[in-house]
Amino acid sequence: MTRTRTAARPSRLLLLAPLALLLLVLTGCGPGGGSSGSGTDSAGGSTADPRSGPSSTDSGTTTEEVAPGAPDDGRSVVGASAARPALERAVVATGEVSVVADDVGTARDEALRLTRGWGGLVADEQTSSDDRGRPTDSTLVLRVPTPRFSPALEDLAGLGRVVHQTRSAEDVTTQVVDTQARVRAAERSIRSIERLLSRAVELGDVIRIESDLARRQADLDSLKQQQAYLADQTSLSTITLHLQRTAADEPAREETRGFLAGLDAGWDAMAGSAVALATVVGALLPFAALLALLGLPVVLALRRRRTQGVTAGV
Repeated sequence: MTRTRTAARPSRLLLLAPLALLLLVLTGCGPGGGSSGSGTDSAGGSTADPRSGPSSTDSGTTTEEVAPGAPDDGRSVVGASAARPALERAVVATGEVSVVADDVGTARDEALRLTRGWGGLVADEQTSSDDRGRPTDSTLVLRVPTPRFSPALEDLAGLGRVVHQTRSAEDVTTQVVDTQARVRAAERSIRSIERLLSRAVELGDVIRIESDLARRQADLDSLKQQQAYLADQTSLSTITLHLQRTAADEPAREETRGFLAGLDAGWDAMAGSAVALATVVGALLPFAALLALLGLPVVLALRRRRTQGVTAGV
């Protein structure tokens, strides 16, 4: 009895082994399971639901952000406008102010002090003085930083009584941007021509490329000069200041009395009489010359007649 039971157990295990193998094969071939499905995923890439949004790489950058030519939505427009710096306006400012001051010299010194304090410079100066060396009028051409243009006009107007004041501003932003773009394009063109020149072998090609390079270099130099001029005009504004002395500041004639006063008055009277006499003589001289010219033949004729009468009486 004991042997019979022991022999029956192995026979049941042998019958169950094919059934287990069949179940394993069916399970491996089923949808969504087995190594074949995972192999398909690795070959074809990770699959994602298209409704779940843009796919992302391991670095965290979405395909929408790196895809060229992708349509811009509201977020991309806002991001681009926020990243782009605001365009700085380039303005050429000029002004002119005429001031009447009690002391032109003091007002001029104050204007120079203010200009140095603003970080500006004096581009031109014309000052006139009287016989005593005191400035009577002065014209200063001042260059001050453009951000200080309006306060500078107000400070200069405070040097005295303003009789005339003008200001103007010209926006040259487009010209500045265009010049910068042309300079960059010219520099790129020159670098390309230099590379061509380094590869040229024939003498004719070398001469032609060098001629083109010289012409483009001259154009680039001209553009850089325009760029420097615009930078100077936009960074420093120009103010022309006219300073004039008041009428009350004219030197008064000192009154003198006594002998010196009489001598001075007599000398002035004699000088005036001499001038008047010389004026009369100068006015009569042409008539005297005409009378002498016409009267000389008459005098000679009368003298000849008298001589002939005396001779006939003898």
